[in-house]
Amino acid sequence: MPSTHPDAAADAAAAWRAANEAVGAFPRGHADIVRWERAHLPPSAPDASSTPATATASQWTLDDIRRLALRQRADLLIPPGLGVVERLQREQAAAEAVLQAQAAWIEAIAARAQRRLREEGHHAAESGAELAARMQRVGNFSAERALREATVAHATAAALEQARLAERQALVRLWQTVGGAAAPEAVSDHLPRALPALPPLPGDEARPTLAAQQRAHHPQWPAVQAEAERARAALPPGAWEALQRAVDAAVARGAPLAPRLDPTQPRWPHGWEAALHAQQAFERLQRQLDGDLTLALAAARHAAQQAQLQRTVRLPAAQRLEEETLLRYNGMLVGTWELLAAARERLAAQEATVAAERDAWLAWLDLQTVLAGLPYRGRTASATPDAPDTAAKGH
Repeated sequence: MPSTHPDAAADAAAAWRAANEAVGAFPRGHADIVRWERAHLPPSAPDASSTPATATASQWTLDDIRRLALRQRADLLIPPGLGVVERLQREQAAAEAVLQAQAAWIEAIAARAQRRLREEGHHAAESGAELAARMQRVGNFSAERALREATVAHATAAALEQARLAERQALVRLWQTVGGAAAPEAVSDHLPRALPALPPLPGDEARPTLAAQQRAHHPQWPAVQAEAERARAALPPGAWEALQRAVDAAVARGAPLAPRLDPTQPRWPHGWEAALHAQQAFERLQRQLDGDLTLALAAARHAAQQAQLQRTVRLPAAQRLEEETLLRYNGMLVGTWELLAAARERLAAQEATVAAERDAWLAWLDLQTVLAGLPYRGRTASATPDAPDTAAKGH
């Protein structure tokens, strides 16, 4: 075996020491990677989306948003002597304007929280990618592993840009709805750092009260109900039952097409037909309102349960996993990259928690929309914008 020249061996050893010192001196090396995942933005840290006035700006509440939204709608002012139907219509329009503004407020708070989490995740990915690149240069890491870490950093950078765009869009939508500031950026100064606690949802025993509240705010309910009762009360004895039998026979006779009355029978009196139409219109409206209330309640309860599950089970599990991984890292049982993976899982769980709480709030607002006599529109569960797959493969 050929011998190694002493000078060459000394040079190689010196190069090796210098390389390891470079990695050890890396300003965001192993120790900093351990620290970053446990460090959050301090309360006093400036927010990139905020203006210098943030420290003195008051934070808007849900009720503040209600007032701001209504100040933009002078067309909904109710003057003295306005008719019942017109008054209910304006009250309904005001409720819709308020609930839309409050939904925009919730979206803006959640979008900002998600952007902050994306910034934390991207900072971590950048640290890992830089460390991997330096370790590759000194021969401690393969090019394949370094490229994987760089790919993670690229993905988190793209996700961060998407989150920044989503935040700006949410701020602009809120500003367009309620004003309250000279520019959309200034609206951010009035947002709380986190979503408020979700109000409690009514239980099944409150269903009759909720249905009565819903009907009391519907502009057409009093007239439709009164017309059905008046028209039916005007029928002679036995006429309503005869009408039901005639309709059943017409449906059977016309199947599978439109119902057909018996041509051999005389036409109904106009009052009978009016009573039938009025009763059916009343029943359709009743089913519409009851169905909307059922759907809104079910959606709000489901979203609240999912948010609670995410907040009390899934997020704590991810946090415990990160803590256990850190303990194993300190005991040199796992490496830096396992620690990074656990931190990414914790960040993903935090993002999912923000999204779940946002969806629970939006479902609660949908329920308030229904209680205001408005139709239930529903919404699919919102997704965290373009969440990246940041799991680097290999060891």
